[in-house]
Amino acid sequence: MADKLKIKEEELKAIQVAVSRVNQMKTLLGDITTQAHKAQLQVLQAEEALAEEQKVLEASYGSITVDLNTGEYEEVVEEVEEAKE
Repeated sequence: MADKLKIKEEELKAIQVAVSRVNQMKTLLGDITTQAHKAQLQVLQAEEALAEEQKVLEASYGSITVDLNTGEYEEVVEEVEEAKE
């Protein structure tokens, strides 16, 4: 049986390090992607909770704009556009 050909030891180590680094970065990217997905879901949940709070306020006060610093509010007056002839 013939001996198998081999690359130099330092070349083998260099390629092993490079492959290992690529695999580490792929794992890191997968982790970051998963975290981003979870964050997107949390944002959606927060937006839904905000919409529910807005509905509660609208049911109590009608259509209003609230100053988030003071709690003061103003009614929203919808301007009706005049029909252009």
